[in-house]
Amino acid sequence: MTYAEQKWRASEEKVRFAKAFPGLLKEKDSTKEVFKTVPLQYGKLIIYADYTFTFEPLDENDVPKFVANLREAKAHLYEYHRQAFDKLDELTASDKELRRLSRLEKLLGAVVNNTIEFPELYDAIPKCLASPSEPAEVHLQPNPNIKAVRLLNALRNNLPDMPELLEEVPKVLNGTSTLVACERFKEFLKS
Repeated sequence: MTYAEQKWRASEEKVRFAKAFPGLLKEKDSTKEVFKTVPLQYGKLIIYADYTFTFEPLDENDVPKFVANLREAKAHLYEYHRQAFDKLDELTASDKELRRLSRLEKLLGAVVNNTIEFPELYDAIPKCLASPSEPAEVHLQPNPNIKAVRLLNALRNNLPDMPELLEEVPKVLNGTSTLVACERFKEFLKS
């Protein structure tokens, strides 16, 4: 399973958990005593005396705002729903890491596709990674192609979040990466 597929599954699991969050009521309950109302970035948090809660407005379909409200509610409800907030944090961290790995996978795929199309990248990529502060065009002289420059810039820009690029890109270029199909690069090694 690719990282992109794993990321989608992790994201779906996080959203499912958030929508079934313990203590969350799907609508305002006029039979319960309101303990506290807290303004949030996307509405307000209504906490009842039994520490159940709801959001006003409650829009589970606007997932980013809904999850942002849950995260903001943590400061007011953590001691009463500790395990649930810890689980949400765990699912969020997993989703974030898989998003990063999915981007890594896409970048490595772009290395394969673009280097096959622009063979000058085979020599330019290692030079760019070795000196990422230099402009990408420097490594593609005399005729820098815009697509090749974009790839080099993408690699350079993602190095801080993906230091494993320094280790994995050479594996892609020599045909030994296990993250992406790169058999065709063994041809470059022969020439």
